[in-house]
Amino acid sequence: MDISAISNAGPIIHLVKIGQLLLLKQLFGNIGIPETVKIEIVEKGKVQGKPDALIIEKEINKWIKVLKDPKIKKEFSERSGIHSGEIAAIMLAGELNLPVLIDDSSARNFAILMQVRVLGSIGILIKAVKSNILSISNALNALEKLSEVMWLNASIYQKARNSIISSKSSNEEH
Repeated sequence: MDISAISNAGPIIHLVKIGQLLLLKQLFGNIGIPETVKIEIVEKGKVQGKPDALIIEKEINKWIKVLKDPKIKKEFSERSGIHSGEIAAIMLAGELNLPVLIDDSSARNFAILMQVRVLGSIGILIKAVKSNILSISNALNALEKLSEVMWLNASIYQKARNSIISSKSSNEEH
């Protein structure tokens, strides 16, 4: 299975909500998610009537691949206070030596401690600009929408904006 990144629920949900889910496919090809994350974003989402769940479900087994949860995730989750889906994603990414896509700051810090490369929703937008997949103006619009669906403090928002503006892109004025 050719997977280039492991994702937790957050970035997938956030990107669906801003209409940019396919950025993950364009940037990474296939991504993996632990079974726990699939249950959270598809099964529980459908029960809760969330339209995101149906959008994500259509991509499962196409380019979003569901992977078996690591065995010790429950112990880590209980000890660390980090959600079991986040732990599962971090552990899988570590085992497969892949980056983990995750937004929660405590989970990101845990991943860094585990020496797992981390990329969040904002980093995905910046990477898309640097890869010439998104224009600077489209990335700034996506960042604005992102700030409406996830918590961003003013400092992080401004740094993200500056990173997008200073990213190399196809000769676009900003």
